[in-house]
Amino acid sequence: MQIIDEAKNIVLIGLMGSGKSAIGRTIAKKLGRRFIDTDRYIERKSGKTIPEIFDSGENEFRTFEKEVIKKISQYVGIVIATGGGAIKDPENFRYLKESGWIIALYASPATLYKRIEGKRIRPLLLNEGDPVKKLEEIFNERKGMYAQADFQVNTEEKEIDQIADEIISLLNTNSRINT
Repeated sequence: MQIIDEAKNIVLIGLMGSGKSAIGRTIAKKLGRRFIDTDRYIERKSGKTIPEIFDSGENEFRTFEKEVIKKISQYVGIVIATGGGAIKDPENFRYLKESGWIIALYASPATLYKRIEGKRIRPLLLNEGDPVKKLEEIFNERKGMYAQADFQVNTEEKEIDQIADEIISLLNTNSRINT
């Protein structure tokens, strides 16, 4: 199950809880590629958690995120899981798009919240009375960028392995069409 164009990166975007990290790890394993989760990369490089960086302001985090995306977009043949808001910056989107395929993952706000509830602290959901409504608002702010992805994949009621196989199949089909 190998993608024809091994030099292109596979970039996963989507809201928190859409499955970017778990699906990205699975795709990387199936294809024998390196996997980079931009949020974990930022945490390792900064020595701080994402919430700790957000404590200094979202702008500081987004600046750090932009540097990381610019750097890892230069790598070849990797699988990248971005932070949910990484594509808010058009330059980030351009760097990622130039490096490979962009796949937008999505599910309903209620499903997303079920997946993240009680897990890692999500700075954008702190102090929210209605986190599902907030997820819907965040999606509406970002849907224009998500729509520019090469593929949109619904992760609702699907297993991680099934989604990874679906993405690999989409990329294989696209590679054959474009060669």
